[in-house]
Amino acid sequence: MKIGVMVAAGVFVMAIASVVAGGEVAAKAGRADRNPGHLKVALIAMKSLYSDTPDVATNRKNIQINLDRHMYFIDRAAAEGAEFIGFPEASISGYHYSPNMTWLRLDGPEIKAIQRKAAEKDVYVGVGIAEEDAAGKRWETQVVIGPDGKIVGTQHKIWLTKEKGFIGIGTEHNVFEVKGVKMGIIICADGTDFANIKALADRGAKIIYAPHANTTGGTIAGWYRFRARWAGQWDGNFVKSKTSNEGPEADMPSGGWMSQLKLYAALVNCAGLYNPDYNPPVAQDSNNGFASGAWIIGPDGSTLAQIPTSTNKADSKEYILIYNIPIGKN
Repeated sequence: MKIGVMVAAGVFVMAIASVVAGGEVAAKAGRADRNPGHLKVALIAMKSLYSDTPDVATNRKNIQINLDRHMYFIDRAAAEGAEFIGFPEASISGYHYSPNMTWLRLDGPEIKAIQRKAAEKDVYVGVGIAEEDAAGKRWETQVVIGPDGKIVGTQHKIWLTKEKGFIGIGTEHNVFEVKGVKMGIIICADGTDFANIKALADRGAKIIYAPHANTTGGTIAGWYRFRARWAGQWDGNFVKSKTSNEGPEADMPSGGWMSQLKLYAALVNCAGLYNPDYNPPVAQDSNNGFASGAWIIGPDGSTLAQIPTSTNKADSKEYILIYNIPIGKN
């Protein structure tokens, strides 16, 4: 089956954005630009096994299964011409925290394996880990690796939910370049606080990569409702909302967040089930409750591409969403 963008009819089609007037992005470091003026983004709604069981050997086995899954999806997406391949929150570690967590490092073998694969396929790759840094501090970290195999950007999660008590609170809003355009990362709950997204826009971000690990009732439709404020147009009203880490309520726009900030958004969520079309690592699967879903929103608030919505938990499985974002001159 050919990979492509999932649309409402439930069939695969490749959504190619119209060419934007304004020219092309120059190739970096002498590398030929195979997709001038655009960034072809692949979002991988992937299922991850957990690495916080009492048995370290089981944790290591599950991490390796997750890592192998990344390699499989990178190969498939790269074969479709993807230039940026984004995975969900804690995609390598699995989103489940306990005192038994097996912690990973940015200079550890898992990230090094992703670095080699990114260089091999000449792509950017975004992955998530439960990180222990050189100082022994623990974080939830999303990492973007460039086509040269080097880390180009990282982000620590700011608004802690189920990981509270196990990791530190991120304080920075990092912006970095992907194919010449500035990108920022919003990790799951961080995207419920408008101030976090605006901070990235104020730093020059044009694309928001937003990895999630949400259940939202176990359905894709529930996840889209959860992030409804990101899309559409703003009606001019404000609503009182909690801020990061259950901070004091603040006035936030009632909707249309991307259209107000003139940003592209690439949101992707963890899947609850393996997809039989994608060579699953197990014969018998059980739903872990994650909703799945992927969504690309334009700077006018429109939905550019989206995995089909569903209220059926059986549809909360792995998908690949591909869309060619016009980036023009930067």
